[in-house]
Amino acid sequence: FEVWLQFASGSNVVQQNRIPEQLPIILQVLLSQTHRLRALILLARFLDLGLWAVNLALSVGIFPYVNKLLQSPSGDLRQVLAFIWAKILAIDKSCQIDLVKDNGHNYFMAILASAASMIAAAAAARSAEPVGLSSS
Repeated sequence: FEVWLQFASGSNVVQQNRIPEQLPIILQVLLSQTHRLRALILLARFLDLGLWAVNLALSVGIFPYVNKLLQSPSGDLRQVLAFIWAKILAIDKSCQIDLVKDNGHNYFMAILASAASMIAAAAAARSAEPVGLSSS
């Protein structure tokens, strides 16, 4: 799939909007915890090809896979999952409804809360630092 992505960008393969044979396999690889991050990165690269790629991914059944991954405690998946979800939610309004119905929005609220607390902690640390000690 990685090779397909390398050759797909800028070629007529993309313009033909054909489902790459490996896309359903990538979805199956998401089930493997060992290869999950790599598969998500490849999936994100595919979705980044455009609207047609997101629609194709949804047509082969990506939604239940990425929806289930919102329950994963793994922090290393957060960025790529957020990217994938941003692409999906921008394209398919029904996925927005399903995400809220399944309480998947709580995943993103937790990411935002975590980021906000890290920013607050960094600001507090900066204000606690000595400004400068002058020795006279």
